[in-house]
Amino acid sequence: MGEAARRHVVLPVLSERSSSCTLSVEGLIGRLQHVVREARAQHPDLQDYHLHDVNLRIEGGELRAVLDFRK
Repeated sequence: MGEAARRHVVLPVLSERSSSCTLSVEGLIGRLQHVVREARAQHPDLQDYHLHDVNLRIEGGELRAVLDFRK
């Protein structure tokens, strides 16, 4: 599969300043849904792509989602 058929977008999900120490599964799923909508709004070219995978990583006290979109 060529790189043209894949796109990665990295967006913040939560930061230490914006959330409490605990987060329910439902809360995390809701935040991820919001992040996916935000990614699609910021990158209109993703209209032809579907969300294939989501990876989470922590960087500098911030939880980030790495969204893998594919055609």
